[in-house]
Amino acid sequence: MSQYPVPPPSYGSAPAKPTYHEDQEPLLGGPSHQAGGIFDQPDDDVPDDFKYGTTVSDSSPEVRNAFVRKVYTILLCQIFATVFVGGALHFSPGVVGWVQTHVWSFYLPLFGTLVNLGLLYWKRHTHPWNFVLLSTFTLLEAFTLGVVVAFYDNVIVLQALIITLGVFIGLTLFTFQSKYDFEGMGPWLFGGLIALCMTGFVGMIIPFNQTMDLIYAIGGCLLFSGYIVYDTYLINAKLSPDEFIMGAISLYLDFINLFLSILRLLNNLNDR
Repeated sequence: MSQYPVPPPSYGSAPAKPTYHEDQEPLLGGPSHQAGGIFDQPDDDVPDDFKYGTTVSDSSPEVRNAFVRKVYTILLCQIFATVFVGGALHFSPGVVGWVQTHVWSFYLPLFGTLVNLGLLYWKRHTHPWNFVLLSTFTLLEAFTLGVVVAFYDNVIVLQALIITLGVFIGLTLFTFQSKYDFEGMGPWLFGGLIALCMTGFVGMIIPFNQTMDLIYAIGGCLLFSGYIVYDTYLINAKLSPDEFIMGAISLYLDFINLFLSILRLLNNLNDR
């Protein structure tokens, strides 16, 4: 008889190892339904392009087309609003005269656009604040622009607007169909912008002659034409699909600055 009180365990069959399925357990342990895991993705119909934060160029054609429609729809609304408000001020000499006698009414919305732009960048993903701030930014910009163009001849203003629209559309179509990488233009454009701003600041203190003013206007036209190409490229190559508001703002500012440079150039040539 054996000296052991109980029989030894059977070694004939080993316990079955638990089977893990990819849809039940993640690779590093923990059930897949726990929050915070890499498998914790929402079960909805949002495209994967938005879930993983890719760029517009790497997104599906449907996402790219929707992004482009949003950007240029917003831009078109901004341009129409600016033309309407600016035109109303241009043909309202009483309002312009009141602004001339109350200079603070011009500088207040001018600096207000900078504050509004900062708030818009902060709330660009918060609906409806992003569209509210976008609307106030456009109205403030349109008001200051309307006061500026009120001192120019109507024909020159119309000529500058048509030329700006033609140049903007042409450069946009060129950039869309081009295979060139325009990202390298960034440092050169930024350097040109600093030079243009410093020249303008010096010109406010020590006015330049007419020839220098003409050169300044030509430099502004070339610089902001380059920025239209550069920003259009960045919008399609670098921005994520949810940054459509910032894409529209960058193109809107390029359009306004190009318009002012062309307006200054035409007025300078008209005075010669």
